[in-house]
Amino acid sequence: MLKLFKQLLTIIGVRMNPRWIVSLQAFVNYIRLGNWMKSHGFAFVERQPDRNAVFEKMAAKVTARKLLYLEFGVAYGESIRWWSAALKSPDAMLHGFDSFEGLPEEGGPWAKGQFDAKGKPPEVPDKRVTFFKGWFDQVLPTYKLPPHDQLIVNLDADLYSSTIYVLRQLRPHLKPGTLVYFDEMNHMDHAPRAFDEFVADTRIRFKPLAADKTLAFVAFEIEA
Repeated sequence: MLKLFKQLLTIIGVRMNPRWIVSLQAFVNYIRLGNWMKSHGFAFVERQPDRNAVFEKMAAKVTARKLLYLEFGVAYGESIRWWSAALKSPDAMLHGFDSFEGLPEEGGPWAKGQFDAKGKPPEVPDKRVTFFKGWFDQVLPTYKLPPHDQLIVNLDADLYSSTIYVLRQLRPHLKPGTLVYFDEMNHMDHAPRAFDEFVADTRIRFKPLAADKTLAFVAFEIEA
């Protein structure tokens, strides 16, 4: 019976629109994500309505005037504009990293070149905002974090390869109290995979801070 069921699935697959398969995989990923969170001991008692509400929970944890906010995957600038408005301290620094030419490779539901901003950083009327244009592996080796009292890392790089690279490069700077945000956690072969490998390698302990209702947008705080 099991073989017949598997055969039936292959017949259905032949006739199914590829877009339906992507949607079906997305549904399965949310189930996997819920199980992944449980297996890691991450519980979010109060889930937030959307990504901006998750950002608000993070912003409420900001206590230092000299904050350094790093965003990886700026695209069209929606997130960095939010943080520019939310961070009131004139000593805060917001650094955005992106090629602005789209994704370097395909992965999950994304195509190579997706999120292409035609090579142009977004316009953000805030002198505290600086953009570092280029691929992460070209820019980060020479980037030096400026002196700061608190660090927020926004990982919106989408792909596993990009996410794990950034995490490894930032390893010396991830201290207790650092806030780390992952966008699109529902794509299990990308951000969660990078997270798992990084934690296994470093033994850094992350505690859950905030998540949206779908667990796709998730913030953690690094523990002592």
